[in-house]
Amino acid sequence: MPEDELVAKAFDADKHEELAQAIQSLNPEEAQFFLEKLERAVRKRKIQITGYLAAMLVWVVGMMISLMYYGMSNGGFIGWVFLMPFLGVGLVLYGFGKWADRVGNPPAKN
Repeated sequence: MPEDELVAKAFDADKHEELAQAIQSLNPEEAQFFLEKLERAVRKRKIQITGYLAAMLVWVVGMMISLMYYGMSNGGFIGWVFLMPFLGVGLVLYGFGKWADRVGNPPAKN
């Protein structure tokens, strides 16, 4: 689901004045609704950034382990070992992406 345009303006420094004027025109219930959407968007972005950092760490550690394993091997084809860090990165990004989507989307109404 795409972000609300008011929430997107909160992350654009050039549009803060326009956002402030739009928020002032909201009634208290609408302002509370907007605040909840903004908090979800901020949490989602924090989780995504943490996921990117975790993926970089997994890649660096995975490549070091792969290089050590490759260096200690005594022959045979072990080039596959250099694919493992990328598999780890993919799994981390997928996991953090699912988590961010679950946190960033509003709860389902029954």
